[in-house]
Amino acid sequence: MALPARSADDGVPSPSAAVRGKPGEAGPAWPHQLSHEPLLRVSDVLALVQPEFPTLTPSKLRFLDSHGLVSPVRTSSGYRQYSPADVERVRFVLRQQRDHFRPLAVIADRLAALDAGTMHEVVTPRAADDATPAYLDRAQVADAAGAEPQLVDACVEAGLLGEETTAGFESERVEAVVAARAYVEAGGDVRTLRALTRAADREGELARSIAAPRRARGDADGADAAATAMAEAAVAFFASCVRRAARG
Repeated sequence: MALPARSADDGVPSPSAAVRGKPGEAGPAWPHQLSHEPLLRVSDVLALVQPEFPTLTPSKLRFLDSHGLVSPVRTSSGYRQYSPADVERVRFVLRQQRDHFRPLAVIADRLAALDAGTMHEVVTPRAADDATPAYLDRAQVADAAGAEPQLVDACVEAGLLGEETTAGFESERVEAVVAARAYVEAGGDVRTLRALTRAADREGELARSIAAPRRARGDADGADAAATAMAEAAVAFFASCVRRAARG
């Protein structure tokens, strides 16, 4: 795995200061074949994972940590230090959310099965220099999402991709087209995308309003965490309602 260069002004103590696991604790978590040495800082993890998941932020990493999906080591100064194995766990969680729309409880169960060796997942570490352009035109969005151009047009009309600038769409919008493609391929009507988008926008506005008081106090990290928690809860609730209705 190619690791990004470290900058001298990150202000994070060296890995030698990391707090190690206590004797008698359970063995290393999945992926077992990768190093569990905590050598990577938050900035390193973002550099490694953001090419595939541009929306990953430090607050999202803290959110995954708080839910026990990834367990970085804490240094004596309280900084989080990640291992190559932790990076793959982050990728696994984000893929489960993006490609399969699984709630956190289900993802946690799948990680537990991987840890126990009762489920297996192929690990393909990626280099940090697999850069993704910041903006993509409609054809590039369709290619990146594996979707037909007509579906991208429908997503634009539904408001899924946000504003189209002269440079195109933000590359993170590809995730929305992947989700729309899965919806249509499962039998959904492309015309329903607009109604679903409006419902999602309402929940997003609610998440921002909940986070607003913290942001007003200058607590940007706390605001991001609150908005993320609300958004994840809304997704889990909506998924539960749909599954219940589908079962009749």
